[in-house]
Amino acid sequence: MGKRFIIVCGGTGGHLSPGIALAERLVDRGHGCTLVVSQKEIDTRLRAKYVDLDFLAVPGVGLVWSLKGVFRFVSSFVQGLHSARALIKDYQPDVIIAFGGFLSPPYILLGRYHGVYLALHESNRRPGKSIRTLSRWVDRVYLPEGVRLSGIPQSRIGSVGYPLRREIVHTKKDLVRKKFGIDEKTRTLVIIGGSQGAQALNEWVEVHAMGFALEGINVYCVTGPKNGAARKHMVTSELGPEVVISYEPFSDAIGDLFSIADLVISRAGAGSIAELTACLAPSILIPYPHAADQHQLANARYFEQMGACVCVLQSALDGLAREVNELIFNDWMLNQMRSNLRQLTREDVATEMMCDLEDRLAIVLSERAGDESS
Repeated sequence: MGKRFIIVCGGTGGHLSPGIALAERLVDRGHGCTLVVSQKEIDTRLRAKYVDLDFLAVPGVGLVWSLKGVFRFVSSFVQGLHSARALIKDYQPDVIIAFGGFLSPPYILLGRYHGVYLALHESNRRPGKSIRTLSRWVDRVYLPEGVRLSGIPQSRIGSVGYPLRREIVHTKKDLVRKKFGIDEKTRTLVIIGGSQGAQALNEWVEVHAMGFALEGINVYCVTGPKNGAARKHMVTSELGPEVVISYEPFSDAIGDLFSIADLVISRAGAGSIAELTACLAPSILIPYPHAADQHQLANARYFEQMGACVCVLQSALDGLAREVNELIFNDWMLNQMRSNLRQLTREDVATEMMCDLEDRLAIVLSERAGDESS
């Protein structure tokens, strides 16, 4: 018989995407699933693609250390407790799994009170504040390989990667070239600004895009939803073939975009890194300098140590164009990166998590049944 899961995953794409990936597998297995998301634009846009999944959009804000910020957070937390209490009472979940962020605490705390099996998933190599705080209350914590949490016994830790939605897959470059209408003699650079810190990368692209195009490099920039409308123009390169300079606020085809790229410039969130790995896309990672606990820097440095990317600090953007030109035409280095990416590719992480949750929940339910009969 299928179980009932609440997945708390709203607030950022880095939380929502793995929640959707896990929900896809759970529903296919016959389990019930409700995804708790925020009312932010990024959540609304992404969940609109998944009409077969059940979403509950709730209000919520993160903690900002100011009088107004603290008041808004406390008010939001109280609202979160009310919505969590109502959902847990009505849905009677067997499992609550949270992916971090400001929506997680009410569901973990009330889930603990009601005796629900609880799990957390952290995708970054430096666990966030909510994961560090809530981990003592849960039955299972999923962390990246080699990451530990102080005070949490190894028996409660599951070492997994980042669950990816099914659409994020590598496609052979020649097939995607035809889809995009790209000449095989040209190279392709993809830039992903992300929801945080997109402005610095967008401004850098505006300055350098024409120079790249004249060198025979297609430029595709995902600017973020708050940075203007889509626009595109063609440029005749010095090599002869036409190339495209394209700006899109949002991409619904990240798998294709990364698969077509000879090189990607991206922030260093765990989700972006997992997608780059799955699509075998060589990259230059620019860690967002204001990310909490410098987790993007830790992610990028680890990925660089694995030989899968080049890490460039935002303070060194002046030298980024030179780095791009040196790397995007260096086939030996690009092929070496792709080889290292293949070594890092894991099996289906979402299915791995689902099976682990099923197994551990079965043990807990069996133990509870034994206690009740004795």
